[in-house]
Amino acid sequence: MELNYEKGAPPLYIQLENLLKEKIEQGEYNAGDMFPTEKELMEQYNVSRVTVRQATAGLAQSGYIRSRRGIGTEVVYEKIEEEIHQVISFTDEMKKHNITMETSYCEMKKKYPDKTVARQLEIPLTDQCYCLRRVRDVEGKPLVYTVTYLAPVVELPLESSCYTRSLYKYLEEQFGIKISSGEDTLEAAIPTEEVRKYLQIGGNMPVFIRTRKTFLPDGKVFEYSKCYYPANRYKYTVKL
Repeated sequence: MELNYEKGAPPLYIQLENLLKEKIEQGEYNAGDMFPTEKELMEQYNVSRVTVRQATAGLAQSGYIRSRRGIGTEVVYEKIEEEIHQVISFTDEMKKHNITMETSYCEMKKKYPDKTVARQLEIPLTDQCYCLRRVRDVEGKPLVYTVTYLAPVVELPLESSCYTRSLYKYLEEQFGIKISSGEDTLEAAIPTEEVRKYLQIGGNMPVFIRTRKTFLPDGKVFEYSKCYYPANRYKYTVKL
């Protein structure tokens, strides 16, 4: 990717910020590396100091770099890596990395399923299910937007405050519901407007979609979820 100096092109500082983000995400600059100085960036890309400062300010605000007084600018961006080997909650995933997470949006409703949800949960279209929408943040930034459908095996409260922490832990402690197994399917996609809104990302940022089905000890389907992760902040490792 090169800077476009033609008339009508995006501002140079935005182009430069995106170019540098790409280099960091692709591993040309890794977490802990010292980032190039303003002078080095000016010379490398033939841009002004103002352009460089605007671009690096955007990188700092997005969590890619951090300036350290008397030392320089350090790359701090690092994708959160998750190994897939068992069904665990997002809360427990983050605990494994010593990362504190928060729920910035939570909504629980009871509704009639559409054909896809009814088929996945193996319930009739005439049976209501639960729909839980949540946005989970790490370091103040959205990391996953989840839409979870739950089969109506028990009467669940609709108060959002019940679902701001680990869903699996809450269901087990309060209702004795224990997940025995699950299936995850992973795919990459361009986000919809809804997903972009909740993850606070642009239309060109791809997302990972993790589609999950979980099962109760008797083999019945309990959960059908779609979890959307911004591709620049999350990655999966599958051990074979």
